[in-house]
Amino acid sequence: MNLRILKIFFLLFPIAVFSQQINYELTSLEFIGNKYISSENLATVVYSKQSPGWISQFVNKFTSIGGKAIYFDSLMVSSDVAALKAYYESRGFYRTKISPSFELDAESQEAELVYKIDEGKPVYFHSMTIRGCELIALEFQAIIWEGTRVDTNRIYEDAIVDEKKNFALTFLRNNGFMLATVEKPHVKIDTMKNIVDIEIRYNTGNRYKIGNLFTSRTGKGMDLVADSLIKELSGLKIGNWHSYSDVQRAQVRLYRTNLFEEVGVIGVTTDTVDNTVPLNINATIGLLNELSPEMIMNNEDDAFNLGAGLNFSKKNFLGGARKLTVGTSLAVQNISDFIKHPSFTDTTFYGYADARISLEQPTFFSYPITVKLESYYTKQRRLNEGYNSNLFGSKISFDFELKEGLFLNSLSTYFNIERSEYTYQEEYLTELASSLFQRKYGYQPIIADSLAMLFVQDTLKSRLFASTSAILGASFGANKTNDFLFPTKGYSLSFLLEDANSVAFLFSKVFGTDFSRPQSIKSVATFTWYPNVYNTRTDAFGLKVKAGQIFTYRGDKAEIPVNQRLYAGGSNSVRGWGTRELVPENALLNFTNLSQEDIEALIIRGAAAGGLFLFEGSVETRHKFLGSLGATFFVDYGNTWNNYNEFRFDQIAVAVGFGFRFYSEFIPFRLDFGLKAYDPAKKRSMFTKKFYKEVLQIHIGIGEAF
Repeated sequence: MNLRILKIFFLLFPIAVFSQQINYELTSLEFIGNKYISSENLATVVYSKQSPGWISQFVNKFTSIGGKAIYFDSLMVSSDVAALKAYYESRGFYRTKISPSFELDAESQEAELVYKIDEGKPVYFHSMTIRGCELIALEFQAIIWEGTRVDTNRIYEDAIVDEKKNFALTFLRNNGFMLATVEKPHVKIDTMKNIVDIEIRYNTGNRYKIGNLFTSRTGKGMDLVADSLIKELSGLKIGNWHSYSDVQRAQVRLYRTNLFEEVGVIGVTTDTVDNTVPLNINATIGLLNELSPEMIMNNEDDAFNLGAGLNFSKKNFLGGARKLTVGTSLAVQNISDFIKHPSFTDTTFYGYADARISLEQPTFFSYPITVKLESYYTKQRRLNEGYNSNLFGSKISFDFELKEGLFLNSLSTYFNIERSEYTYQEEYLTELASSLFQRKYGYQPIIADSLAMLFVQDTLKSRLFASTSAILGASFGANKTNDFLFPTKGYSLSFLLEDANSVAFLFSKVFGTDFSRPQSIKSVATFTWYPNVYNTRTDAFGLKVKAGQIFTYRGDKAEIPVNQRLYAGGSNSVRGWGTRELVPENALLNFTNLSQEDIEALIIRGAAAGGLFLFEGSVETRHKFLGSLGATFFVDYGNTWNNYNEFRFDQIAVAVGFGFRFYSEFIPFRLDFGLKAYDPAKKRSMFTKKFYKEVLQIHIGIGEAF
């Protein structure tokens, strides 16, 4: 008998070994029959994963991008079915039936896995009952019961129950009930009526106040920061009700000063006396003097800027956690234009040098308002040396810390005084004016040169153009998206309000000086919406609408400096056009007070630089693949006008395009290719234009376009 078993073993052993050596790559993972829940979401639930494409596998051999081949394992199928059923139950589908099937192709060594799904009817919320809060204040009970109400027209979801449960628990812990706990929700399902009743029970415990504050300092700078300063910066007050939200906010306030490498605020529950609890603030303090180089990459003025800088910071300057920073930087602007037109004589390509000093403090009269006072000097220079510009300015800003529960997430105000000076060479202005007369009016070069010389000598009598502006502004907004870097659902709102020269006008009246500059109000509103049409965390669909208007209530609006006007076109705007290329058709300029932008707008483009009314928007679909790579397809539209009553639909420029993304751990980098689908200035088909020179626009940027 033993000999027979031994023979069978030796007969089957090679077959078993051979079968184990055949690996079938899972090239297809499919879900059939699902309607309520997308296949993309179901694919994230199962243990079996579809193998990446050959390009991804090839790239993965040399880099960390992409992925290796994934092979089919039949033992995972039962686990997949269990995971799918659990996921459907968490979304309110308790009658879901799942039938798996798979095919193995021995020739190509590929496997296809299919899950056929009968979702069945979902169950809906019916009621949610809260227990254990009967002894707390009536106003607290009202807030909890209001915040935990459910929509009886909504399909049941575990996530909604957790959201309601955590809302009440967070509210209790933020209002003194620091030891409040909650039991697992009791879910009662009526499959006959397709309804769900939920009961959640809390144990509120006692209500505690902050009894005392203690500090513990470590680190290289521990002797340079006083305990009293740490307590003051935290904002925690003895006698206030204990709040987890206040404790977390205290840690954020301390980190924001850049004095501390590590911060922890801990309640000592073992020392509670008479319903009070002491708090320990443990802080690790780093070096207070810092010299740091920096690499500059930003999208200022809707153009990608690349450069380097060096900053020296002295922390806790004169006490009070003030930070003194002295820095300098060099940067090149319009890199994407340079890539498209690689010429160092191109007047649209220029750089700047900047030096500034700032003093920042985290509180203002003991309120959590960050105050920053800054002075700067910026020198800009064209590479063909046609002109030099100098900007001198000072700015004071107030960044407000807003309470939780408010609709707004951010609020800041500022006052900025800036003087701009531009010095031109006569040959430069004459050459530009001659080009204008030849292009716009059809003059011969000799006649155009003569007219240009007269124009420069008579109309532009000075080679120095200067203007001073005083701006009082405020920006505020609300971000209700689910992710700051890659939102897939939610919305955001942002508003900008600026008043120009009202403060300067007031000073002129007080001191009896002349004042001739216009006074105006700028208002800009931006709305973005992510409707979550894909229902995944790797794909997003977004819409943006932006509108702005500058109202002049004193003076001539033609004298509004162009650096205060509204612009369209650029990497964060209508991407078929370059930075600030979309401008009103008719010039709105005062020839007695021209600035650098005015001159270029008039002479180079024959139109005003910037308008007083802006309308633009975008529709964009974004998709991640290969882990950290992504692609996007977009439609942008917009333009600027001299006033809102000049708006016309046939003057809205439209761009279509696509782009690629690299999603790093801290911010995405992007490369966009915009095409002029409809150009209101040249209303002929894009297919009749020169593609590279007239249709294509390349943009490099960081972060998403909106």
